Formats: sequence, C-alpha cells, structure tokens
Amino acid sequence: MSLEGKKLLFVVSGPSGVGKSTLCRHILQDIPDIRLSVSYTTRPPRSGETDGKEYQFIPEDQFRTKIAEHAFAEWAEVYGRLYGTPWKELEQEPESHTDILLDIDVQGARQVMKTLQKAVTIFILPPSLETLRARLSSRGTDSPEEQDRRFQKSQDEMKSYNEYGYTIRNETLEQAIQELRAVIVAERVRTAHVDPAQVFR
Repeated sequence: MSLEGKKLLFVVSGPSGVGKSTLCRHILQDIPDIRLSVSYTTRPPRSGETDGKEYQFIPEDQFRTKIAEHAFAEWAEVYGRLYGTPWKELEQEPESHTDILLDIDVQGARQVMKTLQKAVTIFILPPSLETLRARLSSRGTDSPEEQDRRFQKSQDEMKSYNEYGYTIRNETLEQAIQELRAVIVAERVRTAHVDPAQVFR
C-alpha cells in the first residue's frame, strides 16, 4: 500500500484519432481513486456519449460567456468546435483521496502546463502515420478534405511530444494501457508526492 500524498493531475494528450479517450476509459475502470475531469464542448454528442459523462455539451454562446467569466483553466478551438476545462473540475476537496485524469488536445495541454506546472503530462503517439490516417478515415464523419486537414494537423502536433513528461506509443491497446497504468502508479509513489505526515503515522 502506498503512502497517502498530494493529489495528482494526469494530463493525457495527443493528436486526434490516437486513442486517448479509449485509454482513459480503461484506466478509470482499472485504477482506484482516480476520476475524469469532464470538459465542456460546443460539438454535438457522438453515438453513445452522455451529457455530463464524456463531456458537458453546451451552445457556443454559453461557452463564450464562460470564457468571459474566466471559468476555464484552459480552452481551445479545435476543428471549429470549442473545448474547455472548467476550474471547478480541477479543484479537490481537502479530504479527497482521488487523483484527476484530464483527456485534452495539444492546445489545451500546453495551457495547462503553463498554469499547473506540477501536472503529470503524457503524450500518446499512434503506431504509425499510416494507422493514424486509417483511424481518421474510419470515423466516417468527415469529408476527404477534412480528413486531410486533420491528418496534417496531427503530424504537426506529434512534433510536440518532447514537451511532455512521458510518451506512450499506442501500438496495441493492452500494451498502452499497461504503460499508462505504470506511469500513474509510479507517480503516486514518488517521494516528492508523499505527505510527510504519513511517514511516521
């Protein structure tokens, strides 16, 4: 059993289509005492998504009101839709023993790195560029032109991998889950994160 320590923010990021959300979903099922930070977005729900679970879906005018109210720790426009992480999702109750998992795009992750420098940042890479292009195409929700635009942006975003504390290549789902789990477990037992009051309990 690990010593109780500071609560951690794990930021999982990477290009569109790399499998971030799938990895996070498995981590939430596999690891105790961790919760997903639910972001706001102006895009419509996809099949199987529930308002308040994967995202909080709101109209653009409401989103921009929240921007004006400084309600977001980070926000970005991604492919014509707005996404943002509310500060309230990153706040912890003093008695809470739950870490936070944040699944966001590269723009948002960069903002979080500036404002919350102690966040544990993890960049997810695709198995290959060919596989990434196939994943973007298989969604069936975008025109060929939009797929090309997303693929080009993804290649540009992949260059930012060295801005993160960890990099995981999503070669196979099980391997990537194991590596992400290993990062979380290791960070939880880092000496820097141990509560001194727990050492001589």
